[in-house]
Formats: sequence, C-alpha cells, structure tokens
Amino acid sequence: MEAQVRALLLLLVLTPSTAEKNLTGTVGGSITLPEPVLELGFIIYGTKTVAIVVDGKMKIVEKMYQNKLLWSDRTGCFTITDLQKNDSGIYAVDRKESGVSTAYKLSVFDSVSAPTVNRLGSDSCVLLCEVVNAEETTLLWYKDDEVVKQNSSAPSLSLTVHEQDYKSSYRCVAANPAENKSEPVNVEETCGPTYTGRKQEETEDRSRVIGIVVSIVSVVVIAIVGIMIKKRYHNQKPTAAQGPENSNRRPVH
Repeated sequence: MEAQVRALLLLLVLTPSTAEKNLTGTVGGSITLPEPVLELGFIIYGTKTVAIVVDGKMKIVEKMYQNKLLWSDRTGCFTITDLQKNDSGIYAVDRKESGVSTAYKLSVFDSVSAPTVNRLGSDSCVLLCEVVNAEETTLLWYKDDEVVKQNSSAPSLSLTVHEQDYKSSYRCVAANPAENKSEPVNVEETCGPTYTGRKQEETEDRSRVIGIVVSIVSVVVIAIVGIMIKKRYHNQKPTAAQGPENSNRRPVH
C-alpha cells in the first residue's frame, strides 16, 4: 500500500483541477465534501495530504484528522466533523477513477444566536430585535417576504410599524453565511387593541391591589390608634376618681 501512496502523490501534479466550490459550516458541526472517492484517491488541505483511499479503504495521513475525518465506503464521500474556525481553508478531493481534482473553499462560522423581539414603549409600535452574539451576523426585518431593514454586526435592530401595516406578517432574522434563525412577530397582538386592552387590565389589576393594600393598612392604623386612645383613657380614669375624695378630707388636729 505504501508504494501505491507514493504513486498517488506523484500523480497529484498531473491531475487537472476544477474551479473552487464554496462550502460553509458552523463551529461544532460537520461538513461533507460531495465529490466521491470509491476506490482510489485522496483529500488534501492546503498543501498537505490529509487521507488516502486505496482499494476501498481509507488511510489517515495527518494525525490531527484521526478522529475528525470520516469516509463512507458506500458513498465515497469525506466528512469533516467537529468543525472549528481554523478548519477554514482550501480542500481538494482527487478522484483517480475520473482523473479530476475538485477544490472546495470551506468557511467556518460561529453558530447564529436566536433573535428575541420586544416592543419599546407603549405610545407607538417600535419593535426591537436583539441577538447575544452579533459577530459576523446580519439582522434583517422582513415584512411578508420582503426585507425592509437590515444591519450587519450590530447587536440590535429596531423597526417602526404603522397601524395600517399591523395585518402584515413580520419576522426578524439573524443570519450568517452558514445558517439563519428567525423570530416571527404577531404585530396585531403585540401592538394592536388586544395589547392595549391587556395593558389596561394589568393597570386596573395593579390599582385594585394597591387599593386593597391601602385599605388594610388604613384599618390597621385606625385600630392601633383606637387601642392607644383607649389605653390612655383607662390609665387616667382612677386619678380622676380620686380627685373629689381627696378634696372632702379635713385635716386632723
């Protein structure tokens, strides 16, 4: 097999290459290079030979790919697992059965944070879309299927929705070249009469609670004051009763 490996490496410079094809992946994910090698061929990263397939069996050449690179003897495709940003670069799959080398430009990105949407204030319908990690992320506001506002590498993006547009479909999308995540918004529920009514109900509930608390506190205060007055009157009553008795006594000679 070693002789076959050396022969394959010598043939590398003679193999014509096709134009690079772009592939994207996310950190921690995996990516499959679609060009199959079923019997004879290899995969290269930059200028290094990563693995070789001979007689339907794969041999890992670069040790760092020992638990990272998979090869299917059924499809003939290579799969790179546990992607990291430093896996980005140019890969080439050389298929000796067809005599063609296919190059892939792999770009690995962080996974996109799921966006969250909240309403700002209560006077107008201003929606704020936010993400935790904005690096390499584009935020987009969609109205139905049309992008109405976008911003790159910013943690938030606001959108003002006018009342005549409440019935339209809105969603905020956080995206990078590898993936996207979206958060739909029911504007009628968030900004319409239902929302206003709910706010009024919450205000009324708070008012009722405050009223009950004030009433209880008032009753307690009145009770305490009544007890204090009664206690003071009770302490003063014997002294007042002794007054006339003392005034009728005559001195003894």
